[in-house]
Amino acid sequence: MNKTDNPSFITKYIESFKWDQILHNITNIVIDVVLISIFFLILKAVGKMIINRLFSNYAKKQHGVAENRLKTLHSLSVNSYMYILVFFWIYSVLTFIGVPIGTLLAGAGLFSVAIGLGAQGLANDIINGFFILFEKQISIGDYVTIGDVTGTVSEIGLRTTKIRSNNDSLNFIPNRYITSICNMSKDRMKAEINIRVNPDTPITEVINIIKQVNADYVPKTEGIIADPQLLGTVDMGDGTIAVKEYIPTTDEARFDVQFEYLQLYLEAIKKAGIKLPNNKVIADISNS
Repeated sequence: MNKTDNPSFITKYIESFKWDQILHNITNIVIDVVLISIFFLILKAVGKMIINRLFSNYAKKQHGVAENRLKTLHSLSVNSYMYILVFFWIYSVLTFIGVPIGTLLAGAGLFSVAIGLGAQGLANDIINGFFILFEKQISIGDYVTIGDVTGTVSEIGLRTTKIRSNNDSLNFIPNRYITSICNMSKDRMKAEINIRVNPDTPITEVINIIKQVNADYVPKTEGIIADPQLLGTVDMGDGTIAVKEYIPTTDEARFDVQFEYLQLYLEAIKKAGIKLPNNKVIADISNS
């Protein structure tokens, strides 16, 4: 009796579904989701175009604003716009599917607590990110040390800051974990050049060669913002001496100036027939 009744019951239960209506509803939902997705893709393209145009026009009018600062604000604006679009897209899709978002949020219980804890971390990321930005602690292109990561800031977002290390690895640091920043690109920089010499090296002649190179090339070099500071001979602390010089530069030009002038000095010293020790030549970058 049961064996003959079960198939009949299942068959009647399946036949009770209004398949035409179900397929019609599913088709409408799919069409709505596709249309709203296309609409948000259009908003994404148009919004990014408007933001790019606004920052481009602002950069042309405001010549006193640092380029790195503009890049940072531009990146943050695009980032914020994308987050807002994604939020409203998810909300729209769930609404079309028929998910009662308000009811779920009101009666989620423990799930709401878990979401709240996650939102707390997100809020900390955003708040700390805003402090970093508006206090101008770092900008895109700055050379910084954050924790145990040293490199160039490639992006500052609402949640994370991206640092490109010297080995070309990309590090993602949540903003809430950024408690201290060593910004080696703040304000102006100094290219510190130490040329090691022998005790019997004609120091005066080396210094005169450096001064002559500076006289010939400094007026023609972009990025040098003050006269080089030639300190003379210094003890390097390891039993060797060196001729030390600081060249004040802008942030953007610091590495170019460092490498160019180190090469110019060495070539000029070699051309004069002065032999330098075989140990390494140290060139470093430090804050002014």
